[in-house]
Amino acid sequence: MTDKSNNLQDLFLNSLRKSKTPVTVFLVKGVKLQGIVTWFDNFSILLRRDGQSQLVYKHGISTIMPSQSLDLEPFNALMDRTKLKKGVLQEVFLMAVRDSNDPVTMFLVNGVMLQGEVAAYDLFCILLEREGLTQLVYKHAISTIQPSEAINLADYTDSDEESH
Repeated sequence: MTDKSNNLQDLFLNSLRKSKTPVTVFLVKGVKLQGIVTWFDNFSILLRRDGQSQLVYKHGISTIMPSQSLDLEPFNALMDRTKLKKGVLQEVFLMAVRDSNDPVTMFLVNGVMLQGEVAAYDLFCILLEREGLTQLVYKHAISTIQPSEAINLADYTDSDEESH
């Protein structure tokens, strides 16, 4: 855990850890865990509740939802530093959806439906915002993302590239 976070999940988890914000963690299998993030690394999160700690592996997590709203400014700054990787479909799609500020409907592999705006994203996660509340969604738990409005990807791709 470093104070200078270069990716979305580190920035998100470090913010929760420092503020001791209670969170609800939903596992891919539907189990709901609650507690405070006390430590994390690349593969796991340590949740504390009622004096007990439990290690939660990130590959088993679908979403992490704080009990209160977070300051989105650090996440906006992170996205401002993000360079678009033209030709990488999910990068192009997520950048276009984020720039549109239109809500999306997201289905998880376990059938759960989420709705909100894409506030930020990185290689492994998407920060979904709805009515002032955010949740971190791990991409390994997502099956589909559908924008509420049509989006134009032409502005985000090289015009001389052929589609694949």
